[in-house]
Amino acid sequence: MENCLPPPGLALLGFLVLLPMTLPWGQLGKDGWLWGTHCVACLAPPAGSVLYHLFMCHKGGSPVYTRLLALDMCGVCLVNTLGEPRDRAGARLLMFGARGVGLGSGAPGSLRCYLRMDALALLGGLVNVARLPERWGPGRFDYWGNSHQIMHLLSVGSILQLHAGVVPDLLWAARHICPPD
Repeated sequence: MENCLPPPGLALLGFLVLLPMTLPWGQLGKDGWLWGTHCVACLAPPAGSVLYHLFMCHKGGSPVYTRLLALDMCGVCLVNTLGEPRDRAGARLLMFGARGVGLGSGAPGSLRCYLRMDALALLGGLVNVARLPERWGPGRFDYWGNSHQIMHLLSVGSILQLHAGVVPDLLWAARHICPPD
């Protein structure tokens, strides 16, 4: 039996405290909807995961379980810009590459945050799929330190990197003046 409610539950509480404390409220500018979208993207994955894990032991059978899993995945899709995985990966690589060679712009240093965000998310997915470390010690990681919990912790780190990149990018965009056509 997995005991995986603590990481997403603690993450949700942490983000509910962290986001208001770390947003530069006096500099949000006229594009407040972008900041709101960012907050939703940071809160949706842990919120969906908390609901999924809280109610996954229901007695409603497969249809309820499938809906709960879909709710959990909605949070993942929100943080990953609402795209299909194969389309999203290609678009992200293209945008990262363009920005890396100077064709895109934004706050200096924020691209590194996005690369770390994707690396942490990918590593979390790989650890979860590979079932490490419980594959090496069956029964020893049933309650703590299992791959699912490690995946949740890496996901939290991924969202923190998203926040670390988006805040300077949005501040940069608020101050940046586009050249006339």
